[in-house]
Amino acid sequence: MGTETMIPYIHQVQIRNYKSLDQVVVNLEPFTALVGPNGAGKSNFIDALAFVKDCLSESIEMALKRRGGITAVRRYRGKGFPPRQMEFIFHLVLKNDLKAQFSFAIAAQSPRKFRVAKEYCSLQAKNRSYNYEVRDSKFIKPIHGINPKLKPDHLALFVASATEEFQPVYEFLTSMRCYAIAPIRLRELQDPDPGDYLQRDGSNAAAVLKRLKEAEGNGDRYERLCRLLAAVTEGITKIDYWPVGPKETIGFKQEIGSARSLDFGALNMSDGTLRALGVLLAVYQAGQHSLIAIEEPEATVHPAATEVIVEVLLDAARQRQVLITTHSPDLLDKKDIQEGQLRVVSMEKGKTLISPLSPASREAIRKRLYTPGELLRIDELNADLKSGTV
Repeated sequence: MGTETMIPYIHQVQIRNYKSLDQVVVNLEPFTALVGPNGAGKSNFIDALAFVKDCLSESIEMALKRRGGITAVRRYRGKGFPPRQMEFIFHLVLKNDLKAQFSFAIAAQSPRKFRVAKEYCSLQAKNRSYNYEVRDSKFIKPIHGINPKLKPDHLALFVASATEEFQPVYEFLTSMRCYAIAPIRLRELQDPDPGDYLQRDGSNAAAVLKRLKEAEGNGDRYERLCRLLAAVTEGITKIDYWPVGPKETIGFKQEIGSARSLDFGALNMSDGTLRALGVLLAVYQAGQHSLIAIEEPEATVHPAATEVIVEVLLDAARQRQVLITTHSPDLLDKKDIQEGQLRVVSMEKGKTLISPLSPASREAIRKRLYTPGELLRIDELNADLKSGTV
């Protein structure tokens, strides 16, 4: 791994019994593309990351409620079998040569009740190490210097973040941002919002744009966003925040002919333009975010503009980890995407499998017999199935 990739990032994720993710082990790069057909489970993997973030930044109860309760997200084992525990294990590479592991498991007590069956966090640097362990809301290995009482719907990392040692783990996991941009949500009038960060569907894009434009030190990001959107949609010269009574929206200035320009509201813009704007806002929004995951960033965007989107995402991966999902051959064939950054997602007997490319697929790409996009078109972008399960 070159020095240009030495950013804090998730090196490996292990997930058990979350939606279609029965048992997966996924090694990630600073930029990773999850490739697979509709319904394979790409969105479930991204949502698992969002679920962990929500558990830490809000509470486990709220994270489950947002998704319909524990029975909606825990894999069903079958009648007569005991309920399964959902388990999440993260291996992180952080700043200053710090390596961390964070894991927890949630067990159902009834259709509506749950408990944190176990939780573990460890950090290792060159000359020091720290760890704690929790079982059934009680510390087995305590946190040095504090003796907190744990709430049943909160993870111990929340209180551990008050210490200098564990704060980097908490900050990384709670600053992950996952997106499934919905153009219809950018098009409609939006409720007032602080604009601290972009919502998952882009439903507060106007407020985020306003904060980006007005916050001190963000001028370059705003100007870059305008230039890049102009490269996606010809004629756009400016994007702005528009207040509309108690609501807010986004305004676009677009050149019409050689001598004049007109103002348009988001209501009049295409899905492709609005999705591209959502992706750009996810990347350039104010604040620091450890990871940005975007589902199908190229959807409804003209193939010629896909290259702009890919360049933006690869450039963003120099500063933070970036994950995308896709089933676009055109996106995979962009020259700067490497075969080692691809993970193949498939569904087998109701279970999602996530794996690196098979040796045969990698060899075909390296020998330039096929491009990744060509292999995807002929359904020969195959997975190394020995790598994706526990």
